[in-house]
Amino acid sequence: MSTSQAVNCAKWLGRPANKIHTAQLDWQALNLKTSGNPYTLSQVDQDRLSRDPWWTPALMSAASASNSSYFNSHATLEACRLIFLYGLWPAALAIWQQGIGGGAAQSFTVRREDARWTAKGLTADNMEPLPLEQLAAVAHAKGFLTGTIVHNFNRWQWAEAIFPIQGKLERLPLDGLALRFGRDSHMVAVPRKQVFYPPTQRNNAGVTYYSTVGTLAEVAVDSCTGKVEVLNHHSVVDCGNVIIPELVSGQMQGGIAMGIGHALYEYLPLYEDGPGNGTWNFNRYHLPRASEVAVWNQTAVILPPVSDTDAAKGMAEVAMIPIVAALVTAIYHATGIRFYDLPVSA
Repeated sequence: MSTSQAVNCAKWLGRPANKIHTAQLDWQALNLKTSGNPYTLSQVDQDRLSRDPWWTPALMSAASASNSSYFNSHATLEACRLIFLYGLWPAALAIWQQGIGGGAAQSFTVRREDARWTAKGLTADNMEPLPLEQLAAVAHAKGFLTGTIVHNFNRWQWAEAIFPIQGKLERLPLDGLALRFGRDSHMVAVPRKQVFYPPTQRNNAGVTYYSTVGTLAEVAVDSCTGKVEVLNHHSVVDCGNVIIPELVSGQMQGGIAMGIGHALYEYLPLYEDGPGNGTWNFNRYHLPRASEVAVWNQTAVILPPVSDTDAAKGMAEVAMIPIVAALVTAIYHATGIRFYDLPVSA
């Protein structure tokens, strides 16, 4: 998570974050409070409690491994986006508009939507690229936005709220916000004017933020011994916009290896003869090795996102699930025998 969220910062700030801290639970600057269970809360209670501008259904939203990237990235990107809109972009305009007659920007149509980060810095419509350090220095000196803390809530739909920011009302996909301007060392909580929480009925909605994976497998089965050899496997992955391709590839390879172990090798008996008797180790517990997971023959295709605005989806246990069914089905095709217990044994 640390690596992916650091990389996410580059979209709005031009470079990955230098430091990432996780498992931070104390966010006093947000001034938020909660009560009750967000997943059993009635609509009447939610409507009543949400009149308090500091109330949230949950200080921390639940997130399993295969959708955590979606949730975490949303908060990271929104925090960075605000710094760009109210800090770095105004700083860039202040620099480009310096000079006689409005500076270099006066001769061009410099729009925020045309802003792009390049290797040399932020530019837009022929403007001189400005490095992050220069923009940050101007933002601090002129009192522009230099720090944000955000909080979001999701019930298969993002909560939204209206916040006053520098004299304007902004509707953001957040329910908590604290800001710091210029060289001020303190974050100041921003009371929301109105909040729009997802209806409590959406607790019954299906999960929509997971990655999806499909896998084909080819096996050879020794008709005398029953030994199963995994010859190769091919997977197709939909994980939205990929943040770090190497992490997706590694997760696919590792997850599939775990699935192969579950389907064919890994077993521990229950009760007294299980791991608690102290005699189980890797000499008895069979973890799959590289030669047993078709490590040199495996292939995968990562489907392209619908557009470059698609969110990233997490990569975790979804990688190990379809390979199990693919192997059991492949063994059935080879032997005519359907197995219902794992691991499959002769």
